[in-house]
Amino acid sequence: MLIATLAQAQISNTGNAKAGEKIYLKCRSCHVLDQPTNKMGPHLMNLMGRKAGNIEGFEYSAAMKAAGEDGLTWDEDSLKTFLSSPKTMIPNTSMRFWGLWENQIDDLLAYLREKQQD
Repeated sequence: MLIATLAQAQISNTGNAKAGEKIYLKCRSCHVLDQPTNKMGPHLMNLMGRKAGNIEGFEYSAAMKAAGEDGLTWDEDSLKTFLSSPKTMIPNTSMRFWGLWENQIDDLLAYLREKQQD
């Protein structure tokens, strides 16, 4: 828990969590935020600092598994890149989402930071 708290302290505090909650509505049909339950996408609990493609019980695309094996770890920078255009960052990912604008990503990340602290 201390490591997660220290990691959170190093993350910038940009974005509007209230606006990010509305943006998360686009995500929740595929991702669960507050339980280790996988849907069409993997759950997002303890996302920051997590190696890509490694939630047990979720069937990732070969591309996402390879990205994790090659060292991709989810942090603010990698999520900003991925959420702006998932298929550009990881070609052949099975995530069916075109991406968000930069300000939307900042707001979504602010919301995720807030929820991860709960």
